[in-house]
Amino acid sequence: MRKALRTILTIGLSALSLTGCGDSDTDKAARAAQFTTAAKPAPNPQREQLQDLVRKDLDVTPGLPGAPRYELYSEYKGEDIRQVTGVSGRSLLLVFTAPWCPHSKAMRAAMKALAEQEKGGVQVVEVNADAFPVLAEEFAITKVPTTILYTEGVKLRTIEGSRTTEELSIFMRQVLTQSEN
Repeated sequence: MRKALRTILTIGLSALSLTGCGDSDTDKAARAAQFTTAAKPAPNPQREQLQDLVRKDLDVTPGLPGAPRYELYSEYKGEDIRQVTGVSGRSLLLVFTAPWCPHSKAMRAAMKALAEQEKGGVQVVEVNADAFPVLAEEFAITKVPTTILYTEGVKLRTIEGSRTTEELSIFMRQVLTQSEN
C-alpha cells in the first residue's frame, strides 16, 4: 500500500514539474498585462534603475549649457568606488590626499582649477586616505597626494606627489594621447 502511494505521489510531482508551475511565456505575458496600460509599461526594475542613473548624468550643470551634471570637483563620501571609477564619456582623476599633508592642501587648489579649466571633460574626486584607509590600501596608496587617471572606467596611470594645474593638464594629455595610439 505504501509503495503504491509513493508511486502515485512521485508521478504526480513529476507531472507538476513538467508543466513549469504556470511560468510559461503566455502566463508571464498575462501577468504583465495586469499591470500594463497604454500609458504605463510593465514594471521593469532593472530598466527603471538604469534610467535613473542615466537621468542623473544627463541633467545640466548650472553655467555649463549642455554639459553633463556632475560635480566637476567632489570629495569621496563612501559610495561604491566602482560607480565612481566606472564613468564613461569623461576622464576621472581620483586623488588620494590627507588633511594633515601640506602638499595635499596645495594640490587641492590645482585640482579645482583643472576641473573648471576642462569645462566638464574631467571630473576630479578627492579621497581622504585617512578617512578611507581600506580604500587607500585597496589602491596601494603609500604616499599622498597620489593621483590616478581613469577614462571610460579604465585605469590608465598613477602619479605620486603634488602637481600644479598645468602639470596635471599635461599629464592627462600625454596619457590620453598614448592610450589612443
